[in-house]
Amino acid sequence: MMVNRIVFGLILIFLSSFNSFSQNPWVLKKDAKAIKIYTRPLADIPFDEYKAVTTVETSIDEVLKELLEAPKYYENCPSEISYLVKSINPNQHLFYVHKTFPWPIKDRDIITLLTVEKLSDKKIKLYLESAPNEIPEKNKTIRIKNLMGYWLLEEENNKTMVTQQLYLNPEGTLPPFIVNKLLVKGPYKTFSVLQELKNKSS
Repeated sequence: MMVNRIVFGLILIFLSSFNSFSQNPWVLKKDAKAIKIYTRPLADIPFDEYKAVTTVETSIDEVLKELLEAPKYYENCPSEISYLVKSINPNQHLFYVHKTFPWPIKDRDIITLLTVEKLSDKKIKLYLESAPNEIPEKNKTIRIKNLMGYWLLEEENNKTMVTQQLYLNPEGTLPPFIVNKLLVKGPYKTFSVLQELKNKSS
């Protein structure tokens, strides 16, 4: 399911981003295949943030559907797939992702609260924040506790401009310089998958 790979992009390469108080300018790091990736440092935080932008050749409803669709969570969920823990209400949903890493890096998991706000018929914002206490922590797995960001969907002429901005602290002892180097590769892969949505409506 495509949405699993899209949501999994949050943890796949340990992305970083949203902080409304950051005053540093965005720096364009990659511009290829209609995908633009920007990064910038945050004050007093070792992990950079990123912003990714692309346009998908389908409606805003189709993009929203893909971002919200996921199988139900259960205790022994396989790694690298996003699962719906529960829907709190029609506009708030909890998702769980577990990522397995090769030794000596410890596995990570994260529970994300996604809140949908319809700004207009052609503009929707999905806020992302961590909800680390919704599921008991697992053995030999580091729970990511600090995440904040959003998806912004803006439709025009049956095409949807998608922006994702996200801050994530991977916890543990991963060196920030390694995490920051991956901020282009991770979102670029995620948005390349997202662009496949155009095939659904063609």
